[in-house]
Formats: sequence, C-alpha cells, structure tokens
Amino acid sequence: KSIGEMNICGLTPQVKDISNNEREYNYMITPRRGGLGETVLYVNGIEAKRYKSAQLIKNGSDYRLNIKRSELNSWFITGQTNRVSVKAYTAGNDISSRSVIDDEEGDNKTTAPPNLYAVMIGVSDYKGDELDLKYAGKDAMDISNAVAVSSRKLLNTDGKEHVFIYNLNTEKDRSGSPDKNSIRMTLSEIGKKATPNDILLIFFAGHGMMSGEKKQFYFLTSDASKATAADATADVGISTAELTEWMKPQNIKAQKRILIFDACNSGQAIRDFVKLGGNDQDYVAARDDEKAAQVKAIEKLNEKSGLFILSASASNQKAYEMSRYSQGVLTYSLLKAIKQQPDILDNGKYLNVSRWFGAAEKTVSELSKENNIRQQPQIVSNTNFNIGLVDEEVVAKIILPPEKPLFAASNLQNNDESIAADDLGLSRMIDNSLSALSERGSKGPIAFISNTSTPDAYKLSGRYEVKENNITVKVNVRRGKDVKRFELTGTTGKLIELAAAIAEEAARVVK
Repeated sequence: KSIGEMNICGLTPQVKDISNNEREYNYMITPRRGGLGETVLYVNGIEAKRYKSAQLIKNGSDYRLNIKRSELNSWFITGQTNRVSVKAYTAGNDISSRSVIDDEEGDNKTTAPPNLYAVMIGVSDYKGDELDLKYAGKDAMDISNAVAVSSRKLLNTDGKEHVFIYNLNTEKDRSGSPDKNSIRMTLSEIGKKATPNDILLIFFAGHGMMSGEKKQFYFLTSDASKATAADATADVGISTAELTEWMKPQNIKAQKRILIFDACNSGQAIRDFVKLGGNDQDYVAARDDEKAAQVKAIEKLNEKSGLFILSASASNQKAYEMSRYSQGVLTYSLLKAIKQQPDILDNGKYLNVSRWFGAAEKTVSELSKENNIRQQPQIVSNTNFNIGLVDEEVVAKIILPPEKPLFAASNLQNNDESIAADDLGLSRMIDNSLSALSERGSKGPIAFISNTSTPDAYKLSGRYEVKENNITVKVNVRRGKDVKRFELTGTTGKLIELAAAIAEEAARVVK
C-alpha cells in the first residue's frame, strides 16, 4: 500500500526535545490519532529504558519525560560522542514516532582496553542417548581456546587481564555445566561486571529446534532428553525471548555483542534477535592513522556499539557435524579461517569479526555443496570491530583435525553375466560398515557420505564370484585416476562379516 492508503498521517505521537539545562533531558510527547503506547529511550542505538504512559508526567493532553543526565552515565562509552534518542509508539506499540536525538560527549578519550566476556556453550552429552552429538562440546572448547589466545594478545596490553572465558560444555576440562540455570547465572554474573565499553560473546553448539505457537528458536541445554525436548521445551531449552531478556542492555551493558549459533534451525534466531539492533543504529568507524596500530584497534572497540549474529543454518535447515573434519561444519570453518586465511585479518593481524564470519560463511557453503547437504549460514550485523590479534603463535595453537579419507557409496556386482547385479546386497552391507567406521567419532579412521559429489571421495567398485558357499571379492578403491586393488574371500553365510572386512581393508589401503 502507499503511505496515503495506509492512513498513517497524524497517527504517530510527536516527540519534542524541550531540554533547557545541562543536568536533565526533557521531552514533550503529544499523542495523536493512534494514541500513546510505550516511550523508549536509546543510548547509542541500544534500548536503555522503556516507559509506559502511566510512568510519564501528564500535562494537559501532553506527557513529559524527564531524565537526569547522571542516570545515563553508566551507559556512555568513554572517549566518544554518545547518541541519546527517544521515540514513542502508538497505543498498540506497533508504529513509532520519529526519533528525537541528542549527542552527549563522553569522558576524556581513553585507550584502556575493554574486557571480553565469552560464554562458550557446547552440549554433546544430553540426558539419555538419543540426542547425543559427537563434537559440540569439543567445538565450544576449540573456539574458546582460539578466541582466548587471540583476544589476550590484543586486549592485555596493560599487563592486566581483560579476557574472561566461561567454558560451559560437556567436555572434561570445562569450567561449568551447560544446563539452563548455569547459563542464566553466568550471564547474570557478567551483568554485574560489564561496562558499555566491553564485549559480550556467546557461542552455542548443540541442538536447536523450533517450538511454541510463535515457532520460536530454542537452544537445547544439557537438561534436555528426547522426551523433554518434545514435551517441555521451555524447561530444558533457552528461547530467543529468554536470551534477549538475560542479555538486554539493562542487564548486561556491554555494547559490543557477538552471538554464534552452531545449531539446527539457528537462522530463526536471527529473525528473533534482529530487532535488538534494528532501531537507530548508524555506527561509523573513525580511523586514526596517526596512532600506533594496536592503540587504534582498541580505540575502534571503544568507539563502536552493536550486534553481530552468525547462525550455522537457515530457520528450516540442519547444522551438520562432519566426521571427515571431526567438528561441526561451522566451527571447522571459523577455525580454518583464522589458521589458513590471513587475508581476513585487518591490517594483516587483527581478527576482524565481519571478515571472519564472511570467510566462514563461504567455507560452509562450499563444503555443503561438495557433500550434498543443505546448510547456508546466516549473518546479521550493524557494526564491525576487531576482537583479537592473530600471529604465528595463535595460528600454531589452532589444531585443525586432519581431513579423513572420504568414502562415497559402493558399487559391487555379481560376476555372473546372467545376473549382472548385486543380488547379494553386498554394496549396501559394505556401505553400512563404512558408515559404522565413520561413526566412531574423532577416532574413526574415515568419513562416509553416500551421495557426496566431491571429486576427492573414494569409491569402492568391483565384482564378486560365488561358488557354492564361497565368495571371492575383487575390490577397486578409486579416487579420480588413482586406483588401489585388493581381494578378499568369505562365505555367503557370513556376508556381514565379509562386508566389515572389506570396509576395514579399504580404510587401511587409503591410509
């Protein structure tokens, strides 16, 4: 519809700045045809306070909002101009007025490093066995270690500790459990410490699902089992609404925020969260080439506010673990970008969040295409900053699992020309054995994806000959023009055992 057809003229409230002293912000709010709902105060584009009409001062047909400037000091970032803005909504809180904006100078400029609070959540071990994953806990630890060493090189320049890592996962070396209450308490603890200058990073690896009437995204914590995930999602999962509440600026003042979801359906989290950073956000980086490089990098952190979200998949997609890499695809791609793609680094050494996420997104898409899976990462951002320094030591400490030999579906045929088919079903049995080898987790010698189209996958082919109860199988292990051959014998009464022996020998041959 056109603006005229929508009939919104004269609908939204009017907000006017009537401040006349340096100690207080004063606003006059005039309801119009749409009535008056909530009035929202933003600092640097992030919601600071929300007022119902009953909380305002009634003055005839108008309302007054008075805010002491001292009340907002804890929201201001030092060394920059801080933007204070107010908008008012119609009675249904669905359409807002234009913003009234004031710019407030912060304290004297400082190059004191911000603190990074990183909550690294990974759930491989759920209650029962049905939901268990292989690599989610390990993924959280691997990302945690990479971020910790890189961020400390950037932020601990004054001899003090500025990087605080909370490892809530199901691995042995964790600092806490990834259950719902522990996660909530951890974020509450951070809220008591974090300042507007600081950075909040939350990484989730595990199961995600859509639930509820509004089809909201839930991350399943270690409290979940197959039964509770279906029947009590709200009790064992963290919804985007809950996470929004736990980390909203009133509770955690850190204005630089990074969320990474390596979970199924996590694209919905972007849909649910994007409103957090949608209003009045217009951040522009000021580059000062006259300063030393590391001081500039810290100043960028102190001068920026915003939200970054990277999700492993769209709202209707799975996020895959791949045995070939012994990791989730997104986590592998994030680590690979730091270790093998120096072009993502700002000024050749700083870990730039936007470039980092962009490189990981491209790698996930390429791997998904090669392996015939559907996984497209989603990114939303309204700012950009560096969170670490990457040098040779950082690169060396990131250990990417060696790529395992990848096997595709097998194709063996009965050598009897009158049959000319796999009448014994040996190919399927071999594939089952290859899959079993692949499913041994990080200790598995191979990876198996039946329908992969990547040219570097090995494929078993060949023929078998049956004489009475004896069977002789001649196997070709082919990858491109490279062919390795072996022969095994067995009996028709023990085909499963023979198939397992063929899979084991193929794995040994390619290794």
